[in-house]
Amino acid sequence: MRDFTATVVGKSVRAGLMFRRGGGQALPGLVVEKLFPKYVTSMLSKLPEGIVVITGTNGKTTTTKMVVHLLAANGKRVLTNQTGSNLIRGIASSISQNARLTGRLPYDIAVLEVDEATARQLVKQVRPRWVLALNVSRDQLDRFGEVDTIADYIGAAMEQAAEGIVTNARDPNLLGRASKIASDRGLRLELFASAPALARHFPTDYELAAVNQPVKNYEKPGKTEVNTVLADFRENHVKYKLGGKAFESALKISGQHNYLNGAAALALARCLLPEAPEGNLVKELANVSLAFGRGEKYRLKTGAVIELVLVKNPASFTQALASYGSRRQNLMIAINDNIADGRDVSWLWDVDFKPLAGRKITVTSGTRAADMALRLSYDGIETKRVITDLHKGLGLLALQDGEKVVLATYTAMLRLYAYLSKKGVKI
Repeated sequence: MRDFTATVVGKSVRAGLMFRRGGGQALPGLVVEKLFPKYVTSMLSKLPEGIVVITGTNGKTTTTKMVVHLLAANGKRVLTNQTGSNLIRGIASSISQNARLTGRLPYDIAVLEVDEATARQLVKQVRPRWVLALNVSRDQLDRFGEVDTIADYIGAAMEQAAEGIVTNARDPNLLGRASKIASDRGLRLELFASAPALARHFPTDYELAAVNQPVKNYEKPGKTEVNTVLADFRENHVKYKLGGKAFESALKISGQHNYLNGAAALALARCLLPEAPEGNLVKELANVSLAFGRGEKYRLKTGAVIELVLVKNPASFTQALASYGSRRQNLMIAINDNIADGRDVSWLWDVDFKPLAGRKITVTSGTRAADMALRLSYDGIETKRVITDLHKGLGLLALQDGEKVVLATYTAMLRLYAYLSKKGVKI
């Protein structure tokens, strides 16, 4: 009865928000969480195939979308927090919106993107079958304090896995923890990684902290075999090795970081779908489209096409520059310092902007537009205009000829995403 009442409350709050303001993602879950603190535990515990948690600093939203797609393509009914609201309130909101009015969830399994700090809280409420730990890097350190703290949070989540852990064999913050936990608790450990020849494309957080030093040699993770490997990529043509067998596919998603996310998704999917042919999983990965704000393109009424890309820390910014920096497009960099972005933007000084050498940035924008322009100037990169207002900055970008790309931090991305979704058409 309580689950039924909580579900009705969540749906009612959501309906009221849509009627009055046109949206709202986490508030229904916040109300439900306050009134019915055991709602998430009760509802998720009813799923016949349990839950899977995906956490880490970068790539959670895209990887979650990939895993959900692969499971659904193999006949699973999958519950997920598809909006990317990854705190407990966001998960509660997703549950209430997807539940029947009777309080029943018509799904087999839940695949949940979970914030690093929230992950350790969620696993205390409902034990996950698998935990996929993607990576650890500096992000919102005004909130977390230290990188080790983030790794400890993820480690606490990995400790509660019932069946196994999937993690990145090249992440020094995760591999040791995952190996020890798996050994101590008798869990299965599955690893994914990029091939040694691709190491320079995927620097670790330690390597990003010393941008002028060469990437260290790839080290094999002890006795544990890496069964899922990103072997190579050329533009969107990607090769994976699964259990030593090579498979190729042309993906809809773009960006080298997303190709590694694909390896993570394949590693987890192989654990959850042991009977599925590996070649079919790779083939199905080609049908996954980008998550919102992660490289989507919008055509405005003027005909201008604008690509929107999320950057939020040194790792994600470096990956974005690797994918977009060498192209001769018009570039807008939008940096905000709201709570969800992290108030401290000193991390901009740890980003290697060499891919932009010799370029002129069309516009920097957002609350820290001037800081971004100053940072670029230290690498000899000129900024044509500094415009704090995001919509005005986007308007200037839209007037330029040729390709147009926006690199934006989280809250800037959300505002620009809302604007582009209203004023343009996704292509």
